[in-house]
Amino acid sequence: MSADEQSSQSTIQSVGAELAAIRQAQNMSVNDVAYRLKLTPRQITAIEQDDFASLGPIFSRGFVRNYARLLQLDPQPFLDAMQAAPVNPVEALAIHDEQIALTGSLSRHWLKLSLLALLIVIALPLAVYQWLRADDAPKAASPAHNAAPLASPPAPKIAPAPAAPAVEPPTPAQPAPPVSVAVPPTAPPVSIAVPPTAPATQAEGSGHIQINFKQDAWVQITDASKRRLTSRIYRAGETAQLTGEAPFRAIIGNAANVSMTYNGKPVTLTPRPGTTVAHLTIE
Repeated sequence: MSADEQSSQSTIQSVGAELAAIRQAQNMSVNDVAYRLKLTPRQITAIEQDDFASLGPIFSRGFVRNYARLLQLDPQPFLDAMQAAPVNPVEALAIHDEQIALTGSLSRHWLKLSLLALLIVIALPLAVYQWLRADDAPKAASPAHNAAPLASPPAPKIAPAPAAPAVEPPTPAQPAPPVSVAVPPTAPPVSIAVPPTAPATQAEGSGHIQINFKQDAWVQITDASKRRLTSRIYRAGETAQLTGEAPFRAIIGNAANVSMTYNGKPVTLTPRPGTTVAHLTIE
């Protein structure tokens, strides 16, 4: 090592103070240096205060080297002075403690997130199961509820016909002149009016359609379940009897020569303008 280098190294008592003094001599601010070195002002202040522990030993040497070159100085004496400076064990221990505290905080944070995710995984399937059970309960009770109206009423009891009164034969008379005996006429047969069997109760929502045709006409009718009740051409004089679940959708061709009733009530068939076809919904 030359005498000049020994002299330069011996005069550098504080790397940060030396760099700060030369910076001020060149009329540069901390922000100017931070901008040109792509660092933050806090990092430049740490260098000038010899706080290399907060920057890390490897990064701080690179920062000092670039700082010295920015000031057009030889960086080697500054690096040698940094190497010769003693390391403060208290600061190193403090940095180590901060790292441990940071790690513990992150661990607690991830533990909370893990517990929250576990609760969601358990609660979500239970909620879906309860929702599906509640949705299926009304469907299971529906068939029993709907089957009651379809039961046929009991057949009416027919009272037996009263027996015809017995006619006692006349007592034979003593021999006498022939006498004409008036025998009452035989009782006419008793006519028992049997009431007609009560028709089955009409299912709720069902209806009866009757169509009479004065001329040939095409008809298509579907019920509420989209079941096609008829789709054909009827001839003049025919009558169609249809039963299904309302509402009905009907298309009637040659509507002017067709008459319709729904549950005994007449239905108006109005063709669309410019056509002979009527489209209607029967409820």
